[in-house]
Amino acid sequence: METNTTDINLIIIRYLDGSATLEEKILLLHWLKQSDENRENFTDTRDLWISCNAATTDELEVDIALERLKSRIMSVQGRQPVKKVGAPFVRWYQIAAVFLFFLGMGYWFGFSNRSSQPELLVRNQLITAKGSKGKFSLPDGTIVWLNSESSLSYPEQFAGEKRTVNLNGGAYFEVVKNTERPFIVRTGDIDIEVLGTSFNVSAYSSHESIETALLTGSVKITGTGMDKDIFLKPDEVFEYEKTNHISSVKPVNASLYADWIKDRLVFDNTRLSDILISMEGWYNIEIVCPEKFAQSTQMSFTIRQENIEEILKAMSFIAPIRYRIEGEKAYITPIK
Repeated sequence: METNTTDINLIIIRYLDGSATLEEKILLLHWLKQSDENRENFTDTRDLWISCNAATTDELEVDIALERLKSRIMSVQGRQPVKKVGAPFVRWYQIAAVFLFFLGMGYWFGFSNRSSQPELLVRNQLITAKGSKGKFSLPDGTIVWLNSESSLSYPEQFAGEKRTVNLNGGAYFEVVKNTERPFIVRTGDIDIEVLGTSFNVSAYSSHESIETALLTGSVKITGTGMDKDIFLKPDEVFEYEKTNHISSVKPVNASLYADWIKDRLVFDNTRLSDILISMEGWYNIEIVCPEKFAQSTQMSFTIRQENIEEILKAMSFIAPIRYRIEGEKAYITPIK
């Protein structure tokens, strides 16, 4: 299959800004299979797209930043800028005045035996960079917020008896109800099945456990290392330890686990134990603190664009604590 170079350049840009049609995505997929040179060309363009950092405060500025970036990509590779076609299904979100977000290439081939003609099965992949998060709409209308350094793959259109997505990282889902077609989130060791509900999932491959907090509705959790299926009720959190295959359920304020989707966190005489749950999702970091101290200590402050080091330092002025950060963990200890 021959694809005009100018046409494929335009398709790449449309793919990266989310406005490519299904037919254009299939053309891009065939083009990528043709040669290593094609794949390298796509990678170069994608990397340039990712490297763009633009401070944005509203949707108009986001559109301007996108247009400037597209012009930059086209000029670098000797192309002419293309006018954006259609509205992207990705809604851009800014955190800490950073515009660093991209729709990643995640297509696989599959063939159906239902007819003599092979059928191309297309899967999309959403990827968030470190320090970024985004709100997306899936083909069935389900809303998903993707947290920092996370990826979600899903089909171009949900077909069959189940709506299945694959998650690595953190996400908050508001699932459109369909009693005949359950929505399933696969996280490697654990499958989370729902009909229509809102829940938060933390399933980073680098973390020692998988966590699901249910806000509304109900979910069924299954896994190869689990003795039995778990059914969560609202305001319960499920935790699965990967190494020893131990699972547990406990009552919580589940809304705290989804606080990271907000544009700021406001604490007013709030228990430190609740604050730490919100901060763990916000900064994608595990915070270790003595439970008794966390339950008995209250604080008031607001988080907007500050990094974890700045906030922990500010907290040390409010309460008698010391802190240290080691990799993906932060440790808080009371000063006696």
